[in-house]
Parts: sequence; structure tokens; C-alpha cells
Amino acid sequence: MAFHLLNLFLSAGASGEAATSSAVGMIGSFLAAGALIVAPAAAALIWVSQKDALSR
Repeated sequence: MAFHLLNLFLSAGASGEAATSSAVGMIGSFLAAGALIVAPAAAALIWVSQKDALSR
């Protein structure tokens, strides 16, 4: 099945440039998500956990 899909993809005329552009866009999206969502959320969680320390 995978071989059939590969032949279909190669015969469709998709260029390597289009695949490279798509891969670069995907990696850029991952980096943007990390910078805009993951990093601030992690920083907020660390800040809250430091402020709300348990006294033992």
C-alpha cells in the first residue's frame, strides 16, 4: 500500500521544492508554538510553584 502511494506521489509531479517548503513551514510552526505557547506557560507554572511553596 505504501509503495502504491509513493508511486502516486511521484507521478503527480510534486516537486522537491514544494516538499522542502512544507517541511520548513512545519518546523517553523513548531518553533512558533514553542515560543508563543509552551515557553510562557512553563514560565508561569514555575513562577506560581515558586510563590506557593510548602512550608515543612
